[in-house]
Amino acid sequence: MSDPIFSRFSPCIAPAILAAMKPPADPAPLAQLLAQALRLDPAAIDALYGLEPVYEPEAGEGHAELCTDVEIDCPWCHAPHLLRIDLTAGRAQAYVEDCQVCCRPIAVQLAVDDAGALASLSTDRSD
Repeated sequence: MSDPIFSRFSPCIAPAILAAMKPPADPAPLAQLLAQALRLDPAAIDALYGLEPVYEPEAGEGHAELCTDVEIDCPWCHAPHLLRIDLTAGRAQAYVEDCQVCCRPIAVQLAVDDAGALASLSTDRSD
């Protein structure tokens, strides 16, 4: 072996390295894998790597936002402030959030429609 790459290895290891570098006997699975990897659409990438489909914000019409901001008035101090609504947490949601001004609890009830948009929102004092 006059190749300078293999001069670092003992004579008994170099043939094993050359044998490992040979192309596979059946290149079909490798060609299929390469063809899948070259398709760059999201569904092919998810299938190739075994991923779950994800939310695609550029998907266009028919896809609702993940969250929205709504301005409410505190039922205690009547101060206006923004409330961030998570539209993915379920169709009917009820939770308590503290007022950003007076720190008193506000009961929030909301409904999300079939398209994933905010259908109704109500706030009340939480005692």
